[in-house]
Amino acid sequence: MKQMMIIASLLGATAAAPLAAQTAIGLSGDRTLTVIDLGAGSVTASQDVMVEGRLLGIDYRPNTDTLIGVTEAFEVVNIDATTGMTTPLVTMEMALPIADGATVIVDINPAADALRFMSGTVNHRINLGTGAVMVDGSLHFDDGTMGAPMVGGTAYSNSFGKPDATAMYNIDTMRHALLRQTAPNDGTNAMIGELGAMVEGPVAFDIATDAMGTNTAWLSANGGLHTVSLDSGMVTESWMIDGLDVTLRDMTVMAADM
Repeated sequence: MKQMMIIASLLGATAAAPLAAQTAIGLSGDRTLTVIDLGAGSVTASQDVMVEGRLLGIDYRPNTDTLIGVTEAFEVVNIDATTGMTTPLVTMEMALPIADGATVIVDINPAADALRFMSGTVNHRINLGTGAVMVDGSLHFDDGTMGAPMVGGTAYSNSFGKPDATAMYNIDTMRHALLRQTAPNDGTNAMIGELGAMVEGPVAFDIATDAMGTNTAWLSANGGLHTVSLDSGMVTESWMIDGLDVTLRDMTVMAADM
């Protein structure tokens, strides 16, 4: 097994801001949004979301060019990141089983315009028009990897407009690796490769897609932001973000013109 590098060493070696003109929105605490200018590599704003209880997760919905979130009441809401105000979108017809302290995955499939909602090995799809819930296959490996995936973050490629195709990727926090959920509805995962760095604590993961169809995978872990190769799974670059004094447990990158 190749030797693992600590992400902190990458942070120390890479001081320049990321070459991006997009805005990332992170989620921390119970319901706090942190707005990050990726081009400047700095936090620009912080805003609490106006919901009761804990916000389970957030994501950018490219089909409608909006930020969505899921509440503890399993309601999907549109979020105004500037004001924190929300508008109801749909309520799920059944709850997702969530163990105490378990990571919850909230991510939009841009091709189907449906919500992927997971925790542990539970794998659900949500119809954003009706709230109907499809219980899909439990998360597992089919390539000989032992045990179940320990998914801490999920993202889809081609998240711009309404693409013809997309691919689903997961960060496995136990294996410190990038996975591809090769059959998302069956829960089937395959190992792409190790990150080359150990991740500790909550992580946040997203794939930003520009108008030309270029995908950039972003990982928030160990106090910084990192880019990840979707081909090898390796962390490629890392940055400290000025003003980022919270641990992000979810993150999404908005379209460049947002």
